[in-house]
Amino acid sequence: MELKKFAVFSQLSDNVLKNISGIIEEKRIKEGEIIFEEGSVANDFYLVEEGRIEIFKRISSEDVKVLSILLPGDQFGEMSLFEDKPRIASVKALSDVTLLSIKRDNFRKLISSDLDSGMKLLSAIMSATFNRLSATNKQLACLYEIGKTIASSKNLAQMCDRVFKNIRNMCKNCNSGIMAVYNEFTEELDIHAAFGIDPGLTGVAKTDGIYQFIQFKKEILLNNISVEQPELKSGFITGKSLIASAFYFENKFLGFVMLASSEKNSFAINDLILLSSIASLASVSINNISFIAEEEARNRLNEIRQRREF
Repeated sequence: MELKKFAVFSQLSDNVLKNISGIIEEKRIKEGEIIFEEGSVANDFYLVEEGRIEIFKRISSEDVKVLSILLPGDQFGEMSLFEDKPRIASVKALSDVTLLSIKRDNFRKLISSDLDSGMKLLSAIMSATFNRLSATNKQLACLYEIGKTIASSKNLAQMCDRVFKNIRNMCKNCNSGIMAVYNEFTEELDIHAAFGIDPGLTGVAKTDGIYQFIQFKKEILLNNISVEQPELKSGFITGKSLIASAFYFENKFLGFVMLASSEKNSFAINDLILLSSIASLASVSINNISFIAEEEARNRLNEIRQRREF
């Protein structure tokens, strides 16, 4: 096994890696298999050598919330080395996976028998964990700010403008993007916020390929867009990479937010997870604002009718 290819091991000496390799086990997991469930006993720290895994929490018997997608080189379950507490999330294989694992007992034996190697491994794991938590905290801060923005917005236009500014700030290498919301009167999507597109474009027609594509897919992550892809032929898509998430409320399509970059491989799966979380927050607000607007319109209509009767 080539331990140097893992970021957590990349700065360790060959002698230290030789000692560490003695406590590492290799595990092969089939696609779809659960690696461990939330609440189960935590004994192992894992590294992804091959394949893709999903970390998720069960919200109900039917619904789950995807927390992260891990790829080769990523790590998870490191807290099991330090404390005897149940797992706080579930993990499953999205493809055939090869994992490297270190058991807590073996880790402690390494520290007892070879303090130098054990402490260097501990330092490397904690450094990698800190970097990941730092990135996670930035995402949580972003969601918190957007949540406050949504709560304080008085109308749809204001909410879309404010939320989209936050989203745009997340994507430094994006060259275009839009936030569009369904208009039940025109049965098209009104563009409420955008950058890098033709200013004359004010809506997305139902016949537009991207309208139907996002409505059906709900979430899109493309890092090598081909001009031959008919579903992506649109008046406002430019670039080689695209990320998008639909607005849905109780199975009702309300619109979408989309970002595009002129460079290939600009987005990662965790970018999509963050955008999806933002879209979920916005969907509730869009539905509530639409309901309030409908109620106000209905009340105004009733007032007009009552005046005419008198």
